[in-house]
Amino acid sequence: MREILHLSFSTTANHLSTHFFNAQESYFTYDDKISLVDHNVTFRSGLAADGSTETFTPRCLLWDLKGGYGSLMKYNSLYENEEGSLASANVVRIEEPRVPRSAYIQSLDENAEHVAKLNPSTTLYWSDYCNVFHHPRSLLQLSSWEYHPVDAPRGRARGSGGSGPLAVVHHGSAGKVKEFKGYDVGASEFHDLSHADSAGELALETHFRALLEECDLLAGINIITDVDSAWGGFTAEALSELRDEYIPKSTVLLWGLEDNASLDRINQYSRIQTVAALTPLSTAYIPLCLKPDTASLFSFFSADVGFDASSLWHTTGLLNAAFESITLPTRLRESDSRVSMDTLASEITSLGSRKIISGTELAIGHAILQLGGTNSVNNGHQDRLSQIKAAKSRPGHVFSKFGVVRDFRGSSIGSMEQIWEEYAKHTDVKDEGGFVDRRLIALSYPTPASYPPYLPESGPLYSSLYSTSLTRYELADMKDFVSRYVRGDDREELKDELDTLSAEFIFGWSDDSSGDDDE
Repeated sequence: MREILHLSFSTTANHLSTHFFNAQESYFTYDDKISLVDHNVTFRSGLAADGSTETFTPRCLLWDLKGGYGSLMKYNSLYENEEGSLASANVVRIEEPRVPRSAYIQSLDENAEHVAKLNPSTTLYWSDYCNVFHHPRSLLQLSSWEYHPVDAPRGRARGSGGSGPLAVVHHGSAGKVKEFKGYDVGASEFHDLSHADSAGELALETHFRALLEECDLLAGINIITDVDSAWGGFTAEALSELRDEYIPKSTVLLWGLEDNASLDRINQYSRIQTVAALTPLSTAYIPLCLKPDTASLFSFFSADVGFDASSLWHTTGLLNAAFESITLPTRLRESDSRVSMDTLASEITSLGSRKIISGTELAIGHAILQLGGTNSVNNGHQDRLSQIKAAKSRPGHVFSKFGVVRDFRGSSIGSMEQIWEEYAKHTDVKDEGGFVDRRLIALSYPTPASYPPYLPESGPLYSSLYSTSLTRYELADMKDFVSRYVRGDDREELKDELDTLSAEFIFGWSDDSSGDDDE
């Protein structure tokens, strides 16, 4: 077996993960027909609490803040409370008000002939459209922080008054609510052992080790996390611990979710620290943008289809079309069409020398979207000199590219070939050690009832990851930010780390004459 584990940090990451596992569940076959996807790669078999009912649950760990699960309960109809119950009859049970189940989930639970339709207002929590059962040990939460989709979408500290919109919360010196932001806040939370059920080394020892020991031959790990919040620091500390104690040489693809909004300096600095920390620990660091260019979105979607950029159900559904498609070859059953996690990582990083992926593309038919990287509209830290900004507007040299073209609502192999040629023709990989690889897969992208009904009606689905010399300008942006705004002992060390990463993306003669504004 070649199992792949899935780790998800933050509410946003869990929305994307929910779309992903819903898609995997839709590949299941319940007759003699064999699926092209090997379900054992991402799902584990087991027994329910009754000891006889067979279960099939995702090989994953999902971290969230208190309240982020919405109506989802840690223990469900398949698994009883393994922690036991209180025996004393004198114990008074106090429970916080529960988030009601969505009409969609109720219709699934009742095996209704027609499930309730979803929309952005009924999908505020990822549990509102989660089609799969999760094992109780897969669900972890940071109990000292809380999430609310309206009042605290970025998370806030919990106080003695409990959680929820009316909770008493900690305040900073200026009287403002303490938000879950800043790299150091997340790093500190990981090492806070006062909440052993959620964060820190004890959680990995209890939960991750169990997942790892179930694997016959671990093929790799996908990690999805926010990078513009405290989750970046939390994830970096978690991955460092995983590398030291559990998976020193395993393939790790790190998918960094960038808000792409107008970030304040704390969040800008958090992203820079996260990229600098996670890149060396990962086999590949892949940025994904939550808010693509509005003009590109307008051309991508038909005029009569609405796209709500404020809905995580909508935005992460779009990201999953790329994420699920690019990683699909790693889950295929047939060996002649399968790609290992290690091979995928080697090709997109030029044998590991360029760990930061420059961009992610998604297209259906003849409309293409850039979903992260150097072509994003706003990367949050654009303080560079004018000549560097001008340099970024040039095409840049392409070091490597990995693309997948798959069936989408009746596409032919011939049309898949045509789409690949259309989008790959500008790729010019001609330096030593360059890579370009494509996979044509006759398996449609799944759009279950839980998926937003907004994709174009026809045309092959194309997705790719690529690496170009433009990444060095993004890293130069980051270094310039550090030079301008950061003070303290870590400043020069962080600049050196960014320089080291940037050096791998130099191609040919460079006219980059950036300087440090240290006055």
